[in-house]
Formats: sequence, structure tokens, C-alpha cells
Amino acid sequence: MASTGKAPAKTSTLGTEAALRKEMELRDEARVTEEQIEQQDLNQGMDTGTHSSTHEGVNWGPSYRIRPEAEEGSATTERIETRAYQLYEQRGGAHGHDVEDWLTAEKELKQR
Repeated sequence: MASTGKAPAKTSTLGTEAALRKEMELRDEARVTEEQIEQQDLNQGMDTGTHSSTHEGVNWGPSYRIRPEAEEGSATTERIETRAYQLYEQRGGAHGHDVEDWLTAEKELKQR
């Protein structure tokens, strides 16, 4: 290939570097999260005395992991959505009360 004599554009190099930096940051975050989960699982086993491989105890599988707040919020949001839709249907599907239904559903679920 013949060279045009022009240097490569710096913006494409900077864009590539930024993308690589972002990918590295995401990988670091994922690694830290995994390490935190592993430590949490280990701590839960230690609290019950099951951390020793020679000790037969409770099997602390992934289902015993404490959920991050983001996961809990998602489940709550889904329940609120479901209840708000039920309220919408109870009103015969009349539009214009979506915020009211949402707030009512949220209040009901928090009282439980």
C-alpha cells in the first residue's frame, strides 16, 4: 500500500484509548464485585463454622448471597408495577391515573 504521507488522525487514537480505558474500568468493577461476593460468601460460612473444608455444615450456595440494593430495588419495582396495573384494571382501564396508581401501589406494598 502506498502511504499518503499524512499522520494518522489523533481523534481516532484518542477514541480508541478512551474505549480501552472504559473497558478496563468495567472489568475492574466486575472483578471487585466478584471479590466482594466471594468474601461475603466466605464470611457467611465463617459465621456458622462451615468455612472449614473438613467441617460438614450448611451448603452456602449462591442463593444465600445477600442481594445488592440494585437487585432488591428491581424486585420492588416489579411488584409495584404489577400492583399499579391491577389498580388500573380495577378502574376499568381508565387512562390518566398512572401516577396515582403507582403511588397507591407503592404505599400498599410498603405497609405490608
